[in-house]
Amino acid sequence: MESLSYRIGPDARYGGTDITISLTPEESAAIGSADIATLTDWFDTALWALAAMRTGRSYRGPETSRQIGAGDAYDMITGLDHRLLPRLQAIRDAAIRRHEELGGTVQELATAMDVGRSTAQYRRVVLRDNPAAFDGWATTPVVHGER
Repeated sequence: MESLSYRIGPDARYGGTDITISLTPEESAAIGSADIATLTDWFDTALWALAAMRTGRSYRGPETSRQIGAGDAYDMITGLDHRLLPRLQAIRDAAIRRHEELGGTVQELATAMDVGRSTAQYRRVVLRDNPAAFDGWATTPVVHGER
């Protein structure tokens, strides 16, 4: 099933590339509209930051094609480090915990993580004993489309 589509070139909103991520009704309901909106914004920040880091320029806002400044870097750090990464880590950690609950082996986890068996075993133990701030966010169902 294809869940991504692209519109490239002059037909794209900014003339570059539009990316569409499609979710099923069940996926949309499970995530909730507020989380979909904020995660999409932070994914957009990640792609903007990557382009800016590769070119040293920002191509958004009233002044297109300008050198990035400290304010841009601040926005990138906030969006990525403070907002997106903790949530991505919580999703990953929940998947690791669920893998174990479903009978997944340490060797399978090591292969999935592309790490040694001892590292995978350590990760399982750490996650079992040390829940992170967003662990509940990743596994708590949304009620009536909202958190």
